Amino acid sequence: MFSKITQFNLLFALLVLIVFSASLLSEIDAINSQTIISLLLFGILMFSLMGMADVVVINYMRQWFSQNLLYALVPLAALYILTIGYIALVDQLTIWHAIIPLIYLFLPALLLWWDRHSPQYINWRNLIAILVVWFFIELGLVPKIDIPPQKGISFFLLIALNGIIFSFVVIRGLDSIGYRLLPNASDWRYACLYLGLFVAFFVIPIGFSSSFIRQTTEWQPFWKFPIILLGIFLFTGLPEEIVFRGLIHNLLAGQMKENRSELPALLISSVIFGLAHINNSNPPFAFIHLFDKDWSIPWAYVILATIAGWFYGLAYIRTGSILAPAILHAMVDGWWVYFFNGN
Repeated sequence: MFSKITQFNLLFALLVLIVFSASLLSEIDAINSQTIISLLLFGILMFSLMGMADVVVINYMRQWFSQNLLYALVPLAALYILTIGYIALVDQLTIWHAIIPLIYLFLPALLLWWDRHSPQYINWRNLIAILVVWFFIELGLVPKIDIPPQKGISFFLLIALNGIIFSFVVIRGLDSIGYRLLPNASDWRYACLYLGLFVAFFVIPIGFSSSFIRQTTEWQPFWKFPIILLGIFLFTGLPEEIVFRGLIHNLLAGQMKENRSELPALLISSVIFGLAHINNSNPPFAFIHLFDKDWSIPWAYVILATIAGWFYGLAYIRTGSILAPAILHAMVDGWWVYFFNGN
């Protein structure tokens, strides 16, 4: 018999696959073999990702894959084969596109393998592993391929999520990320509480006074709102919370545990989260001339993202899981995207 958590994860993955497939198929003109294979691969990656949100599954994987380096690389080799196969399927396979996934998948895993017996705090190996996964997507170093090719999401985002969870949780043995998908009352309570505080005391005063927030004039059907929330949760909230709270905040807190307070780690991770949005193109801008170049800084976005990161971090601290901040993240972004001028 499957446990309650396992049943929930499997049903949630199935729901995501059904909703995603139905949404895609309703918007394309013709279904071909490429579309079907893409959806099947999407399902495999989603079931893999959500299957790892179960401590029983993680413990089982550790028994198989964390004792020997060659065994540890087997799941990543499977991800690499799927990656090359999909790139070939969409006719974008080049030597460079074959090399990039090798670095992207195996370099973090190798660094974390040699770091698996070290104390669980930030060091140069952990940092490089995080930066490889984060910057390769953020700077567009990975091939820009969607899954499915028509109106899909970033293929390498799904590969990254599977790779980073496996590398950090299974290989590195980082138990304190709090990666789970079955919500409890505390997750909803803190998500709703911090949403209200953030919107009332920061978003409305700063957003409207700076014209960062403008009410939309192009309303979407209301039935799309839950789908928007689900998409943001899976492909924005969850990935960013894994990186910024589950990894950066978590490892910084381990480094600073002598302080008996997570506030320094909370402050640093919030500022990093805010600065990570400096390349967004949402006005208003502050223009700075530096290094013989003019830079346009979306100052309102950076400030609000930093404050949002503070509340996401509080939700993470209160619940010990990335689920609560991921839910809160989806609520914040969903509210902005649907009712106002979010992109």
